[in-house]
Amino acid sequence: MGTNSTAGVAEPSSALPEAQKQSREAERAEWRLIVLVAATVAIWIGFHAWTGVFISPRNLSNLAVQATITALMAAGLTWLLVAREIDLSVGSLLALCGVLSMQLMQKHGLDAITTILLVIVVGIAIGLLQGSLRVKLGIPSFIITLAGFSWLRGLAYVVSGAETLSGAGDTFYQIGNGEFPSWISLTAILTLSALYVFTWLRTYTGFLGPQKRTLRPVSIAVLGLTLLAAGMSIWVFAWTQGIPYPLALLLIIVFSMEYAAKNTRFGRYVYAIGGNPVSAKRAGIKVNTMILALFGLMGALSALAAIVQTSRLDAGPPGVGLFVNMSAISAAIIGGTSLFGGEGRVVGAVLGALLMASITNGLSLAGVDTFYQMIITGALLIVAVTADHAAQQKAK
Repeated sequence: MGTNSTAGVAEPSSALPEAQKQSREAERAEWRLIVLVAATVAIWIGFHAWTGVFISPRNLSNLAVQATITALMAAGLTWLLVAREIDLSVGSLLALCGVLSMQLMQKHGLDAITTILLVIVVGIAIGLLQGSLRVKLGIPSFIITLAGFSWLRGLAYVVSGAETLSGAGDTFYQIGNGEFPSWISLTAILTLSALYVFTWLRTYTGFLGPQKRTLRPVSIAVLGLTLLAAGMSIWVFAWTQGIPYPLALLLIIVFSMEYAAKNTRFGRYVYAIGGNPVSAKRAGIKVNTMILALFGLMGALSALAAIVQTSRLDAGPPGVGLFVNMSAISAAIIGGTSLFGGEGRVVGAVLGALLMASITNGLSLAGVDTFYQMIITGALLIVAVTADHAAQQKAK
């Protein structure tokens, strides 16, 4: 009896430091996202002072759509990086799926919906192919997808005959260029904001339910930024124009992936694999199956990004997306995803994509040459990786 009683008392005390450590890590991650948002806002203010037109509804709406393409691929790369994998072929897959979209509609007469479904299937299939090579042959994903970077780009040129087709029709064009009516956008923003505030009050104050968490400064800061973002969204997407279709697609995907990461077995397995693959395997997690699924998801998100990109251009050039690999990886790392696995959030990758798109957009408005934009993007990646490495060394 005495032994059992002692064990029962000792277990909670031993679990307490670990719970506190996880809470501190979560709070630190939230502060990092807040700093990222603050840096983005500062960049907006700086570019507006420089150009005089950066902070305007039309430009911010265009900026949101521009960031969507990178953010879609950065979301998939986030989970791959968390699981200690990587995909360097996403830009080439983007080009292939874009070429294939135009080929199916123009040369084979397929409608837009059928084309979209087929392109997504192709994206998933290629992702599963590369994932299968990774798990069956045991070759690092860096090598597998580096080869994919080459052969998928070559296949895009072969399928297109090195020519760029354009003019897919109104239905397909609206996917990347259409937007919801202003009243629908306003209703959606107000509804989602009200739901968030209600959930926040119930979680931290016990409003209409039990209090679940201790109120901390970071929670108040997140609430303030969320309300600020809601007000900004109403100004950008409700007064003169609506929410663009690509942005709505991105928000749905981000919400689904964030929910899955916190509330589903699949999401928890992704982070368990990244934390310690050997322990995850011993715990009964089918690591190879999970890696295969993550590459399939990456293929699907790359196909969706290709559809948005092709629709916006109304063309499928085989040379598109040459540097999108670096942009997507940079966005994930800037957003807090660790190159060493086990740490990262999709929402952080999206914010990272927004920051990078803001810099590109602002420099373009200011008339800065594209080559300088590439230099700045590369410098951002170095800074992000250095910060990530320093954080990992400090945690040891």
